[in-house]
Amino acid sequence: MAHLIWICYPVYGKSEVRIIVELPEANKMTNEELYELMKDGFAQVNQRIDQGLENVNQRLDQGLDHVNQRLDQVDQRLDRVDQRLDTMDDRLRTVESGISELKGGQSAIAGVRSWIVTACAIGALVISIVVAIVK
Repeated sequence: MAHLIWICYPVYGKSEVRIIVELPEANKMTNEELYELMKDGFAQVNQRIDQGLENVNQRLDQGLDHVNQRLDQVDQRLDRVDQRLDTMDDRLRTVESGISELKGGQSAIAGVRSWIVTACAIGALVISIVVAIVK
């Protein structure tokens, strides 16, 4: 009857890795041979884990590169939006300045009109006084 040795080891992404070694009954293993056999089995498992980690690291690096590219694109878009906002801000300031100039011009014209009305009223008063004195 043959003896089976199972070595089970959990691995990322899989439930477990199984290494099965069949030992004929006639083969009596010493502790050293069993140790070497288990050591080889664990070395295989560690090698598979290392390969899995390399694959995960490569995928992670690719994912991070993709994320960095997307962030660069977002930064470029934000820069364009900032430039547009700056342009709009400049335009609004120009419009505000124009409106202020127009309001200032209107107030100056209103001031001149009030002085003209005042001067006309004073002139009419002077004329009426002169007419009243002359009559």
